[in-house]
Amino acid sequence: MIKQYSETEQLRKVIVGRYENYAAAQAYVEVVNEDQKNGLPQQEQLKKEFKAFRQVLADAGVEVLVPAYVAPFVYDQLTPRDLGMVIGEKFLLCTMAKRSRRYEAAGIFPYLQNIPSDSQRIILPDSPTCLIEGGDIIIDKGNIYVAVSQRTNREGVEFLKQRFGSEFNVVPVEAQTLADGENVLHLDCMFNPIGKNAALIYEAGFKTIPKEITDTYDLISVTKAQQQELATNVLSLSQQKLISRDHEVCKPVNELIRKRGIEVVELTFDAAPATGGSFRCCTLPLLREA
Repeated sequence: MIKQYSETEQLRKVIVGRYENYAAAQAYVEVVNEDQKNGLPQQEQLKKEFKAFRQVLADAGVEVLVPAYVAPFVYDQLTPRDLGMVIGEKFLLCTMAKRSRRYEAAGIFPYLQNIPSDSQRIILPDSPTCLIEGGDIIIDKGNIYVAVSQRTNREGVEFLKQRFGSEFNVVPVEAQTLADGENVLHLDCMFNPIGKNAALIYEAGFKTIPKEITDTYDLISVTKAQQQELATNVLSLSQQKLISRDHEVCKPVNELIRKRGIEVVELTFDAAPATGGSFRCCTLPLLREA
């Protein structure tokens, strides 16, 4: 069973990034974002942090799945969020922009085999030029927010409108780019709903903030420094509880979240962010229930 209509409903089943075999074949390593230019994380650190993360999820009653190992030429399976997205009761399989990530989805195929196929529950983009990555898609309160970003193009936005527009209000979000002086890789690095009606936001990452965001959420603003440490990239376990980084720069944001009555579980998570992703990036929820 797959289902997701909100970013904050009770998390029941999730695919968590695979640290095992990370960058084991150096010949295939591709620098896919700016963060990685500072160096790749070490295996021991990844192991320690991901094991602790998986344990917190399991202790919260979440079924934790891990991608199957694909092959040496897929050097990074840390961030399955970008590979796909559960929208309503369908699974969108994304088209990755970077060469080294295009075969990564094979690692999650075992978990898609039981999805009924009688009504095309697995949605595939119509064209290889239709670029969509899951980090650019946020579903909440009847809206699908989708960024035009470094990794998702306008053709991807139009595809989402065609396939999901009858059930959801698809809201395009124009993201700032590297050319604008902003290194915001995906939408969830600058916007993320939490709790019942709150959301984390990095306003400078938007060219224009849609009214669906400003009219709907109690917005908690983060600074440029906090955005760079991925303070927005939290993972909600429910409307009452979420996981965030135990990091000096993120702590003020975590305190603002607590003031909204939301429990914050702080975890040390420094290795994956060195590749550009934190808790939301490193997870692909398959089932959320009200």
